[in-house]
Amino acid sequence: MRSELRRIKIHENGPEFSRVVWGSMRSEQQFASSDALAEHLRFLLDRGITTLDTAPPYGHPDPYTVEEFLGRAIAKVGRNKFEIVTKCGIQRLSPHRTENWIRHFDSTEKEILRSVDRSLQKLGVDAIDVLLVHRPDYLMDPDETAGALDKVVSEGKARYIGVSNFSPSRLNLLASRLKAPIVTNQVQFSPLHLEPISDGTFDLALQLGHVPMIWSPVAGGRLLTSDDEAIRGMRSVLSEIAKKYSLAGPAEAAIAFVARHPAGRLPVIGSANRERIDGAVKAAETQLDRQDWYSVITQVDSTLNL
Repeated sequence: MRSELRRIKIHENGPEFSRVVWGSMRSEQQFASSDALAEHLRFLLDRGITTLDTAPPYGHPDPYTVEEFLGRAIAKVGRNKFEIVTKCGIQRLSPHRTENWIRHFDSTEKEILRSVDRSLQKLGVDAIDVLLVHRPDYLMDPDETAGALDKVVSEGKARYIGVSNFSPSRLNLLASRLKAPIVTNQVQFSPLHLEPISDGTFDLALQLGHVPMIWSPVAGGRLLTSDDEAIRGMRSVLSEIAKKYSLAGPAEAAIAFVARHPAGRLPVIGSANRERIDGAVKAAETQLDRQDWYSVITQVDSTLNL
């Protein structure tokens, strides 16, 4: 029986997203053509997954090609069926960016405006649903960056603004200069990466009322493949949870673990495997018992004073 995927409003003044987000980072490796990707997008829609995540530097074999690939597929299926999340700020070495001689971050007004215009053209859309600042730029002038982000919103090029991989202090700094609200912070969270619980990231999200997007909820596959003794132990715990809740396996149990936290409710899944996606949908809607959730935590740190 197929699970029904709910939708979630990610901020009081923000958009609704599907409870699972599909990430396009590896799409050029997964699909031979935009037609094949379009067929996959139709499958996602049939499962209730309407939110798509991408970024300018994604691409294979060279960065800066996935947005165009995804845009061609979206055009075949229908722009109005999706919420599109893309980003700005990361500068990578690529034949498509010959001006870059070292990887760096750029949150200047010039780069944000240029990046947004490029993304709109490549994706073939009139507006980006949520524009994220992809990584904290250590040279960020918050007034300049906020001014550029507010400008793209006022011009209708992006409907909402978010950030990615921002610490609580950096998020607060940018938010203090913005007119538009920050509607999400896309962060890494998994049974092997618990920092958002303790470093204030999730506390701030709950305080400000935005829902984080969670990348790498299965730790980039390490939960399934690593021979490290500690990770094997975690895999065993997750496998037992999967059996208890009739989930497909430890990957799905990890997604259920991530989705159980009050702030971590939007896992980003990059799989092209339909069974994996169906499993992720079920996992995202599975409410783990409190003690089962803590069994994962104590596997990471058995010295916790519980």
